[in-house]
Amino acid sequence: MRVGVDGRGLAAAARTGVEQYVVGLTRALAEVENRPEMIAYLDRPIADEALAGALAGRIETKVVRARYGWLRAALPWRLWRDGVDVVHLPSTVMPPVLPCPAVVTVHDLAWKRYPETYSAEDLAMQTSRAAGSIRRAAHVLAVSETTARDLRELLRVPDDRITVTPLAASHEFSPEGSGVPEDAFRGAERLDHGYVLYAGGLSPRKNLMRLLEAYSEMKREVEAPPLVLPGSRSEYADELARRADELGLGDRVVFPGYVEQALMPALYRGATVFVYPSLYEGFGLPVLEAMASGVPVVTSNRGGTAEVAGEAAVLVEPESTEAIAAALRRLLGDEELRGKVGAGGLRRSRGYRWELTARETVAVYGRAAGSA
Repeated sequence: MRVGVDGRGLAAAARTGVEQYVVGLTRALAEVENRPEMIAYLDRPIADEALAGALAGRIETKVVRARYGWLRAALPWRLWRDGVDVVHLPSTVMPPVLPCPAVVTVHDLAWKRYPETYSAEDLAMQTSRAAGSIRRAAHVLAVSETTARDLRELLRVPDDRITVTPLAASHEFSPEGSGVPEDAFRGAERLDHGYVLYAGGLSPRKNLMRLLEAYSEMKREVEAPPLVLPGSRSEYADELARRADELGLGDRVVFPGYVEQALMPALYRGATVFVYPSLYEGFGLPVLEAMASGVPVVTSNRGGTAEVAGEAAVLVEPESTEAIAAALRRLLGDEELRGKVGAGGLRRSRGYRWELTARETVAVYGRAAGSA
């Protein structure tokens, strides 16, 4: 069996959740015994030398150049030319025509649960292309039981076409290691006595306006370390900065901008508390990365974040500013509790392993190829 993978995430300069999934899964697939012949198709070479070395001799990588229509035309043509038996599309969207059955990964159905958090253009794309791809796929990989349930309830996908294959944290996320250098980014010099960290992209669905308000409310009652909100500059990021100023938080909120992936493990492990109050997640990889770093977590009591965290985090109603503030106040004021929650999260994180996900994914490839 020959399997093709849309591997563009392997070469991405910035890694969001989807790219992290592609990197983590592909690395693990390279270690699976009796794996099928695999080809990862990219639109540019892999710049990460360690990653390229881990795949060398195990998973073939092919750069497919295309002036336009990479997914629509260039990839399907190469799949046909290479005689691929099944293709894996890790960001859900399928080309309109394919020469073989497809496995698609669905990370969440936020566009169905919270359409108001999407631009009109993005919502239209998700509603048409993502929904159509899910219907046409030979098999669907859901990153959590939460996403599997949404697929059944919202899109009526039958159980026998869904397999749950969770994400995992990279081995780089660990309590052991150095912290953030003082010159890492503007404001890093103020973090040597601890900080409250959020990570995972700046967007309305992440509930960050309410987080700012909860932090402000908490800070009126207790002395709190700085709040750190990394993420690329955008209109929403500017709105957050303006709101922080309106709340009188001044230099208590640090906006580092985009933080290189290599620095993220240090940023996690140096945090006093990690907070992730998202309104909805299919999985919530930052929660798992924080737990793997031994950091106590505050997160939402709904969706994928509650599923991932289980009882190893402080769960809050994300639409309650007071609940978020109270959870932060409780953890920041109780060192013993922080240690207990952090240790529990570290233990739970070890149950999520890329090698388990990779083996189950290979089994799905076989079932999908047999469906042709």
